[in-house]
Amino acid sequence: MKTRITRVWLLLSVITLVSAWLGSAGRPRDAPSALLTTVVLAIAVVKARFVIRDFMDVRAAPAWLRYGTDGWLVALLAVFLILYPH
Repeated sequence: MKTRITRVWLLLSVITLVSAWLGSAGRPRDAPSALLTTVVLAIAVVKARFVIRDFMDVRAAPAWLRYGTDGWLVALLAVFLILYPH
C-alpha cells in the first residue's frame, strides 16, 4: 500500500463490514440491543473521524479545527445516545 489514503480507505472498508456484521449478527430484527447500538454508533464516529481527517484534509488544518471537529463528533455521539430509547 503506497499512500495513507489507500490504507485509510481499506481500514474504513473493513470497519464497515464489521459494523454491518455486528448489526445483523444472530438476533431477531425486532429485538434492539442498547449495547450493540452504542458500539455501532461509536464505530460510526471513528469512521467519520477518519473521513474528516484524511479525506477532508483536516489532518493538516489548524489545531482549533481538528479539535473542533473531534468535539463535534463527540457531541453528536452524546446526543444520539441520549435520544436513543433504552
